[in-house]
Formats: sequence, structure tokens, C-alpha cells
Amino acid sequence: MYSSRIFRIAPFISLYSFSHLVVDAACAFLLLGVLELNDSIILSLILYNAFAFVLQAPFGFIIDKWLNPKLAAILGLAFVAVSFLFWNNVFVALIIAGIGNALYHVGGGSLVLSLKSKKATFSGIFVAPGGIGLGMGAYLAVSQFNINLMFFPLLLMILGLIVCFVKTPVFNRTNENERIPDHRILIVAFILIPIIVRSMIGLSVEFLWKENQFLFLSLITAIALGKVLGGILADRYGLMKIGLGGLLVSIPFLAFFPSIPALGILGSLILNLTMPVTLMAVWRAMPKNKGLSFGLTTVALFIGALPTIIAKDSYLKNDWVVFSLILLASMLLFAGLRFIDITKSKMKQDGV
Repeated sequence: MYSSRIFRIAPFISLYSFSHLVVDAACAFLLLGVLELNDSIILSLILYNAFAFVLQAPFGFIIDKWLNPKLAAILGLAFVAVSFLFWNNVFVALIIAGIGNALYHVGGGSLVLSLKSKKATFSGIFVAPGGIGLGMGAYLAVSQFNINLMFFPLLLMILGLIVCFVKTPVFNRTNENERIPDHRILIVAFILIPIIVRSMIGLSVEFLWKENQFLFLSLITAIALGKVLGGILADRYGLMKIGLGGLLVSIPFLAFFPSIPALGILGSLILNLTMPVTLMAVWRAMPKNKGLSFGLTTVALFIGALPTIIAKDSYLKNDWVVFSLILLASMLLFAGLRFIDITKSKMKQDGV
């Protein structure tokens, strides 16, 4: 067993978070800088995202039952590396990269949810670099830098070897959240809908100023920072205050003032405070299914991204639609978290 002191956790969380960045950067670079998607770009994006996001749920279930999550993360790094070898076969490369992406995310995510303390904090830290990685990969794909085709595969394989030898913190099981909440299917549904809304809003809100490179980088940084801060604040002040507050406070910025760079960036930061909150909420509804909990949140992200991927998101450009969707997400998140609190109160009364 390893101590929960930060010096024990730091190498683990730093490695897995950086690897997350590299995995997403590699996949973005593969899609935009290596593969020739041409006329099949929409089909390709749907195929890749379906494998990368939707597969995390069944992979999570398998990890909960049989597969070691560390092994899943290592396999994920290997699969993404191997996908570059099929650069001349678009669909094979997309499928292998998508499988690798899914395995790494849910494997690493399961390990993070296994930590004894500050789960929301470390979940936020683990997930946050993903958006930065996507931005870096996309930038490298269209930039003038001459990136060797084998750069990412070699980096991924090196990271895989390091992951093999870095110790994963292990903790004694506790009774915390071991009781399965009543109506957990309803609770999970209530939590997943706000995740879908966050995904829809994040991808469809018109930030006309994003063409400015500095402002675009500021936006990506703010989104990542929001996820980290959301975890830290949720551990300190509770899921309800940070989750509900993040959604409600973001409404005016994203619904009515996204054209103003400072307000749009601030609104995105505040909205993403909810990411670790929703992840923790789904896990608390399914305390014995860490992998599946993580995987279900990414399925919700995929559903929310679909309107933008297939270019059917024009209705999301309406200010009042954005307002209504975030307000609905707030009400459902409140209901889901309230159900969880009720279950927690029952546990105390029963002496669990």
C-alpha cells in the first residue's frame, strides 16, 4: 500500500495527465495532418469519435470486471502509436486510433477514480490536458513545422514503457459510497444530460474571434483551467455548489455575450467547472463501476458533439436556446445531486 501524500501521487497523476495530452495531440495530428479524409470527412469524424468516445463505456465495463486498468492504458498508448502505420488506409487508422484513445482514457480515468482522496481534483487534472492536446495536434497538423510521421508513435511507446514502471497508488477499500443509491438509473440520466448540453454548447457557441491565434489559445487554456479548478473547488465546497453554480453563472456569458472575447473565455472557464462534478456524480451513483462511470460520461460527450459534427447545429446559435439548455441542465444536475445527497443521508442514518 502507498501513502496518499502528494509526493506519492504526483508522479502518477503527472505521467497520466501528460500522456493524455500526447494521446489527444497524436489523434488530432493523425486526423488533420496525416490522413487524407477528403470527401469522407464527416463519415470519418463520426467513425473516429464513435470508437474513441462510445467504446469507453463497454471498455469501462470490461475494466471493472476483468481488465487491469493500467494494462488498458498501456494498450491504449500502443494502439494509437500503431494507427500511424496505417496512414494510407483511412478507416483502419481511424478505428485503431479510436480504440486506443478509448482504452487509454478509460484505463487512466479508472485509476484516477481509485484514488482515496481528492478524486475530483485529480480527475480534473487528468482530463484537463486533453483539450490542450487536441489544440496542439491540430496546430502541428496545419503549421509549417515538418513533423516526422514517427514522432508521435515513438513518444507514445516511450510513455507506455514509463507507465509500466511508475507505481500506481493503491489504497485500502473504505465504506465511502459503497451503497448503491436508489433510482441510480434515473440519477445517471439526470447527470448525463448536463454533460450532453455542455458538449453541445462548448462546440456550437459562436466565438467569432477564435480566428485570432492568441484568443484561441486563451480559450483552450481557460477550458483546461476550468476543469482543474472545478475539481479543486468541488473537493472543498461540494459538488452541488460548484456544479450548479458553474452552470448558472456561465449562462449570461455564453448565451448573450460570447462575441466579447473576455466574457466568452470567462464563460467557457466557468462552464467547465462542471466537468469533474458530473464525473464524480456519475461515479457516486455507480460506486462499484469506476470504468463504466467514466465511459458513460464520454458517451454523453459524443452525443452532444454530433450536431456540430454533422453540421446540424444552427439552432444552437440562438441566444435563448443556449439559455434554455443550460438552465435545463442546471435543473437536472440539481435533481441528480439531490438524489445522491438523500442516499448519503440514509447511509449516515443506517450507520454505514
